[in-house]
Amino acid sequence: MSEHDAGWPHIRRAESVIYYPIENIINWSVREAIFFNGDISRHLIGFIPGRSGRVTSAIQKFCPNNRSITTQSGRVYTLIGMPGSSEDGQYVWQFWSAGNGVIHDTDVTDEYTRQIKNLVM
Repeated sequence: MSEHDAGWPHIRRAESVIYYPIENIINWSVREAIFFNGDISRHLIGFIPGRSGRVTSAIQKFCPNNRSITTQSGRVYTLIGMPGSSEDGQYVWQFWSAGNGVIHDTDVTDEYTRQIKNLVM
């Protein structure tokens, strides 16, 4: 997929999970998305250090003790630091959600941070 597919300027698909099965993500948050067809899923949004903003495929598993999230693609994300906001991640979310038929989204980050041990808020 080129960076201009779907009319999304400067947004590219994430590299294959084969090449990057585990990623660190900073300035992360979690959004629950409701789609026009009624489907509901949760997605991790943040910044992959040294690379770019990211919106993940749907979250499948959360391990608070390891601070990790496994997504539908099979990629495992390690949540680094405190939750936050990434301008790059928000930019990608804006286009990703519009292009994928999200009609409503809710920030559910607090549900995840409450489960992480030793997270100082």
